[in-house]
Amino acid sequence: MIIYYPQKRLKYKLLYGIVSVIIGSFAFIIDSEPIFIYPWVILGFLEIGTWYYEKKYHYLHIDHNILTKNSLFPKSIDLRQVTAIRKNRNSFVLESEGKNIRIHKGLVASQSLNQLTDLLDEIQLQPQHV
Repeated sequence: MIIYYPQKRLKYKLLYGIVSVIIGSFAFIIDSEPIFIYPWVILGFLEIGTWYYEKKYHYLHIDHNILTKNSLFPKSIDLRQVTAIRKNRNSFVLESEGKNIRIHKGLVASQSLNQLTDLLDEIQLQPQHV
């Protein structure tokens, strides 16, 4: 199962990246100072790179009861080993022995959020060892 980012977020990331590169290119054309050119171009390409990464590697990937949160340093948790699920207003926190993963609801598409909520409701929690 794949939990997607909202399309609106992806569109804004791409748009911001393109606009930043255009501003940097325009500053280059009018012979502006390099201190104004390079940050715009670099930030624009970083934003486009972030858009590409988020489009290719979605927010969460669940395969064989292993939930993986994709980021610069991906985190994984075995859903069979989850001892607690904390449902906060803006996030879910999955806890197991030695691992916690926070899932932000604002970074999940609405249809995927329904699937994720249903999946989390079905999880049989392991008893905690004191």
